[in-house]
Amino acid sequence: MNMKKIAILAVLPLAGCVSIELPGLVSDAVKASKDLYKSAAGDKPEAPPARRVFAHSYIGSESQTVAEMKQACVKEAEQKLAQALGKEPRYTVVENEVVTWDGKVMATCKLALGE
Repeated sequence: MNMKKIAILAVLPLAGCVSIELPGLVSDAVKASKDLYKSAAGDKPEAPPARRVFAHSYIGSESQTVAEMKQACVKEAEQKLAQALGKEPRYTVVENEVVTWDGKVMATCKLALGE
């Protein structure tokens, strides 16, 4: 039983004497991994410029066709934009749908404002 205690005591002083120093290893590894990521991912493409979009809803009647409701939605949206801007707006229709909601037929449209 005395042999086991002596062997453990002899190993403990040696364990604290070993020290390895590698200056710059961590910073070099980080730099290398960043360079590798950038080369694999490439440069980020530029984000497209944000568009200003005006959304409008038009509640149609059962006697109207889908095309009439869509046209009425865009026309009302154009009128509201002209009133808000004080001039005729330049726009592009980016969305124009007819949906049924709460038992009513409704056209929803989105106009992207031009510069």
